[in-house]
Amino acid sequence: MMRSLKRTAPLLTMGALAAAISSAAVAQTAGTSSPVTGPTPSAQTPPLGSPKLPGGGVTLPNPDTPNGQAKDPTPPGGGSGSADGLPDAVTVLEILRHLPRYPRPGGSDNTGGSFPGPEVSAPKPKGSTPPVAAMPPPTRVVTINPGQPFAPRPSPRGTGTPPVITGAIVPEVRNREVLVTLAAGSTAATVNELSQALGLDGETLYTSNLLGTRVVRFRIPDTRSLGEVVQQLASDARVELAQPNYVFTASQGAAKLVPVPVPQYAPQKLHLDEAHKLAQGKRIKIAVIDTAIDTTHPAFGGAAIATFDALGETTPVAELHGTSIAGILGARAQLIGVAPEASVLGARAFAANAKGPAQSHSLAILKALDWSVLNGARVINMSFAGPEDPLLGRAIAAAIVQGAVIVSAAGNGGPEAKPAFPAAFPNVIAVTATDTADATYKSANRGSYIALAAPGVDIIGAAPNGAYDLSSGTSMAAAHVSGIAALMLEKNPKLTPNGVRAALIGSARKISGSPATDLGAGIVDAVSALNAVK
Repeated sequence: MMRSLKRTAPLLTMGALAAAISSAAVAQTAGTSSPVTGPTPSAQTPPLGSPKLPGGGVTLPNPDTPNGQAKDPTPPGGGSGSADGLPDAVTVLEILRHLPRYPRPGGSDNTGGSFPGPEVSAPKPKGSTPPVAAMPPPTRVVTINPGQPFAPRPSPRGTGTPPVITGAIVPEVRNREVLVTLAAGSTAATVNELSQALGLDGETLYTSNLLGTRVVRFRIPDTRSLGEVVQQLASDARVELAQPNYVFTASQGAAKLVPVPVPQYAPQKLHLDEAHKLAQGKRIKIAVIDTAIDTTHPAFGGAAIATFDALGETTPVAELHGTSIAGILGARAQLIGVAPEASVLGARAFAANAKGPAQSHSLAILKALDWSVLNGARVINMSFAGPEDPLLGRAIAAAIVQGAVIVSAAGNGGPEAKPAFPAAFPNVIAVTATDTADATYKSANRGSYIALAAPGVDIIGAAPNGAYDLSSGTSMAAAHVSGIAALMLEKNPKLTPNGVRAALIGSARKISGSPATDLGAGIVDAVSALNAVK
């Protein structure tokens, strides 16, 4: 990710920020080298993202260009605006020196100074928290003594019983864990018997509302291979389905210290000003299955965000990915949210990973999906990617049957990557990312499963502790589409998930020369999508 700046500047209004950027550009044009300071906010200050803002280019160190030089961001001809009406480029340094940046643990600011990591906890949001349905707690079942020789004794299946779908055994598996769903009539005693018969640690017993069945997570305490244990479980008559507890990763790419467009070019690309005259997401709930959200961030304008912790393993701490996604969807102040009047349901299923992006696993995502549907989510944003997970595929199919629109990031594995899930499951709206020039994000997956595209490169958004940060990835693109789906459902609450998908695809803006494997049906447009709703 891009290096962060110290949070030394107070939070400015977006109008003041725009004026500050304008002043910075004027100072550069005049050849001055004095530091930029934020002006006093004014009622005449244009809103952030206004095409009237002048641009200005500077040269910054860039490891991706020869001799460490960044490309001049000034458009050809030296005009004050781009051909599509968007503002000229300004630098990340100009923009973010006026915003409190999100500090990353172990990072440094642009001067080489160190800074502390994010706060351990955030204050509780003001006002009342919206009521939400509670989830039944999991039950700890039984533990087998590890390291002892064990001969599995599965209960044999009857003749002619269809094979259990187990899914592919891939490296992305969590801590040698397997998941099983149990046959009808199973109880905690069944789990105990299964644990003893197969020599496994049965850690949790959870009943999924979507699947209508019990789900158990087992740990392998000995040296048996994961594939061997899955096959042993699959052959047992008490087991309906057996599979690994797969790992999923938040689909966020790295940002770089290079010249980028003025923040929030996406609202102009999506024509949100016009769209918000038709709908703003009222009475629609959008679930964000992601990391914990900073619900007190000024961008949410005091709106109450219902939350749920599907991990239950560590204390929830607000993180960048979930906060950014929620801000794209529901920002009411400071930033322009796609569906500012929608209600956000924050389901924490992901947590920071010391080695890379935030991660989750099959069982946590299933719990988050259950909770989202139980609490009336009409749109569920899944900005993450992983392997083909049979259990998750069943749950998503059940959620769609119950009327939930599922939107997922296409993945950031690159052009040669295999299809990413859940995006590649049937009837899921798979979204890829584009930049200000409508070009496909270079790290995005390609494939026939991609439904459409949305802005997702150099997106400035909310970050924990009232900060802001710049991010790129199909995660951000998916959030834009989820917000537009909420606008469509406000206009016609009777729309089915397939109806939403068809209207989005049918109204997408075609990009000449771009194959469907890159951008799907084209780039989403909020006004066109709303006009396609009957």
